[in-house]
Amino acid sequence: MSDKSNLGKGLDSIFKEMNGSSLEANVVAVELDMAYIVPNPNQPRKSFDDASMSELIASVKQEGILQPILVRKISEEKYQIIAGERRWRAALGANLQVIPAITLECDDSTALQLGLIENLQRDGLAPLEEAVAIRSLLEDCQRTHEDVAQMLSKSKSYVSNMIRLLKLPESVQKLLNEKKISAGHARAVLEADDPESIARKIVQNNLSVRDTEALVRHQRYSPTSGDHERSSDFIAIEYALADFFKARVKVYSKGIGGCVQIYFDDFNKLDDIVSLVSSSATRDFT
Repeated sequence: MSDKSNLGKGLDSIFKEMNGSSLEANVVAVELDMAYIVPNPNQPRKSFDDASMSELIASVKQEGILQPILVRKISEEKYQIIAGERRWRAALGANLQVIPAITLECDDSTALQLGLIENLQRDGLAPLEEAVAIRSLLEDCQRTHEDVAQMLSKSKSYVSNMIRLLKLPESVQKLLNEKKISAGHARAVLEADDPESIARKIVQNNLSVRDTEALVRHQRYSPTSGDHERSSDFIAIEYALADFFKARVKVYSKGIGGCVQIYFDDFNKLDDIVSLVSSSATRDFT
């Protein structure tokens, strides 16, 4: 075997950044005995869809493994998978004795990053699996939000929003894993004062993401007890500002003046508010 053209550009760029040379210049193409290969315990993909795996096994039985898996040697006889666990599992299901592989010499940190990025660049990761993988890149691999965004060809806000899914209560995470709510629902639920009650309403009433966002806004930004004593004009202004900033807003009066308070849950939300203020400041209101 000599074809190494299937190595991902993202993996090659990471390896080049960390080691100063191309990934393809540091690999060897081989055929490995299946008995010598072990999965990576840090693999972000924890669930493998049965129907999808059955299709892949059938394809492997007919066509074989068309793209080599990426492995590294961890002992005299054992190789650990860096990328390609689904193909390895399909090869097991098809009762193959050997599998095409590309061996790479690298340390634990490099192997972790290559494996995480390879999985993140492929379709099929569940939202929470993706969130855990991104968090691992940020915390275990000490990457910045900007680094990860560039690796995934996503925005920094996308990276931040995915990480925020891990703040969901366990019951809501369970609904997300079971696909009873979507990632869009989950992001909307994060803004709620009571995420679990909103999540239950999504399931019970089959709410769309837009319906969920409206429900959360109504719950969070509804006037509090005692607001009936305040000016209806102020309450209307609070609703308008809350809808604009997607945040809780309170307007207070004192004499002929007063103040406006905008609440935020974390610094990512503060960045969003500042961006909205900055963009509004550049508008021509004349």
